[in-house]
This record gives sequence, C-alpha cells and structure tokens, in this order.
Amino acid sequence: MEKQNTEHCMVCGSDLEYLAKALEMTCSYCGKVEHGHIHCPNNHYTCDLCHNRDTMAIIEDIARTTRSHDPFEIADLMMRYPGLPMLGCQHAYIAGGAFMAAVKSEGSRGVTNADLDEVFMRTAKQAHGGYCGLSGVCGIAPAIGACFAILTGSKCGTTDAQRTTMEAVTRVSRAITDLTGPSCCKAYVWSALEVAVDFLKESLGVRLPAHSRSGCSYTHKHPHGCREKKCPYYSGRLGNLLGKALELGAENAKLIDTATVVVEEWVRWKCLYGCPLYGKDASHPPCAPNAASTAKVMGEYRTAILLNSSRGKSLTEVAVRLEGEAYRSGYHKAFALTALSSGLEGVT
Repeated sequence: MEKQNTEHCMVCGSDLEYLAKALEMTCSYCGKVEHGHIHCPNNHYTCDLCHNRDTMAIIEDIARTTRSHDPFEIADLMMRYPGLPMLGCQHAYIAGGAFMAAVKSEGSRGVTNADLDEVFMRTAKQAHGGYCGLSGVCGIAPAIGACFAILTGSKCGTTDAQRTTMEAVTRVSRAITDLTGPSCCKAYVWSALEVAVDFLKESLGVRLPAHSRSGCSYTHKHPHGCREKKCPYYSGRLGNLLGKALELGAENAKLIDTATVVVEEWVRWKCLYGCPLYGKDASHPPCAPNAASTAKVMGEYRTAILLNSSRGKSLTEVAVRLEGEAYRSGYHKAFALTALSSGLEGVT
C-alpha cells in the first residue's frame, strides 16, 4: 500500500490512502457496498457517485446551457467551481462535456443535450477514481472517445467510425502519457482538448477554437508537486498570481501578451464628449494619460494579467492588492490599471 498526500476525506479531512488491491468498503454517505481502492485511515469511504454529485451537477448544467464554441473556455469555467478537487475523475466529465458542448454550440453536427447525457453516461462506465494508476487508463481518454463515437455513429461492428474513435483515444492517451510525472488532471484536460480539436478538424472538418495557453493558475494547489517547467501550461510565479487574483475576488484572470492590447484615441473622445466624469479626478481626461503615452508604457511590458468581474469597484481593490502581491513576488514593475464605474458616483 502506498500512501500519498493527494486529496482529503470528505468525512473527516484526513489524507486519503491509495490501495494496490481493492477492498470491500461501505460508502459513508449512501451505504452502498462495493470494492474500492481509495479510503481514509479512519476507514471512511465515498463511492464515486456521492463523491461527484455536487460537481457533476455544475458540470452538466454548464455543458447544457453554454453557447460558447470554445471547449477550453467551457472547461476553464467548469474547473473554477470551488468544490472541484485538484485531481479526480470529475475531469473526465469536464473534458468530454466541454468538448461536446462546444460542438453542440458550433451547430454543424446537430448535437443535442441528449448526446451530452450519453457522453456522461458512457464516461461513467470507464472513469473511476484512481484507475489511471491501477490500469494505465485515464478516464479523460474514453470520455473524448465517447464524444467521437457519438459524432461518428461508432459502435461494435462499424468500420471507419470505430477506427476514427479509436484513433482519437490513441492520440489523447499519447498526449496524456507525455505529461505524466506526477499526474495533473488540469493539464490532461487541456492537452486532451488540444488533441481532440485538431483531430475533429482533420477527421470531420469541424473547426473549434484552438487553445491559447494563457497559463495555469493551479500550480500552488497540486498535492503531488507541480511539474513546473516540464509542463507546457506552467506559468511560474505568474500562475500563482492568477490563482491569487481569484482568491482576492476576481471572477476570471488570465495572462495576455501586451502586444495584443489595442490603444485607440476614440476612447478618450468618448469621455471628452458626453461622460459626466470628465475632468472630475486624475482617473479621467484631461488628467488621465493620453493614448500615445498609454501605448508607450504598454510597450515596456511583455505580459499582463487581465481581470474580469461584474463589479467594477470591487475589481479595483483586487487589482491594487494583486499589484502588491506581484511586487512581493519580484515583479517590481507591476502596475495596476484599475477598473472604473460605468456611470455616476454610487453606480457599481
């Protein structure tokens, strides 16, 4: 038996134990008796159904309601759910759900919510906690396989459809294998989606957005220790700052190349002609920096963190506090461009 500091028991919070051989266990929540490979030293056990219940409700709801064509955007939204553990087979449902939801939104294959339910049902048959280490099969691979099987009509006895599905699974498995040591479910999701998006275009001619690799914000949460520079999604201390931004209250945070920031003069004119806050303080024209000065300063930075929130004034506090965190992390040029309200005083 090998004990690893992975996830914690849902009942008592103890570090979970991973077993080399299955034992008969009783779920502490529903009373179901089954053979399992993961439990806590206090003999608590949680079956996959109970362990995933809340998270699956969120994943399924996002998959059914999103209108996004971007599987990476959908997956990232699912992974921001606070109840999602850093590692676990919930990520198989995220990979399959995000991919199929994006194809549904794209529209050309006629995917329905019933197809999404079928993906989740098939994934449940092969994505089980700890089996990536016990059998060498990560549940994300069959989850993507289920998507391609539904899209192609693959089943036992088919030829080209089954071959396409197996090829998709083979490519995903290879991509995941190249990222092991230690395992990271977040990286596996992103890598699987990259492969799936490429193969979808190659095999079925369906185009979905490619991943921009904006950087990982989960580095500090990995219980086994992040692979850091060995991982293509690692963003070093900047990744830690992304995670900190979410902790401070931002609804979303991502790394962007400052070269992609467009600075134009019309924004200043919008304030000059019609904005009631013109000339009220240093944050507004004519005191605020003009377009030329702003563009020049932007050119002195390579990377920025873009924050998003539905509450502008609260986001200002997040940005200022994040500037301090960045400075203490060694980014001494860090400077926060704060959010402003969209109207008169008192408007959020």
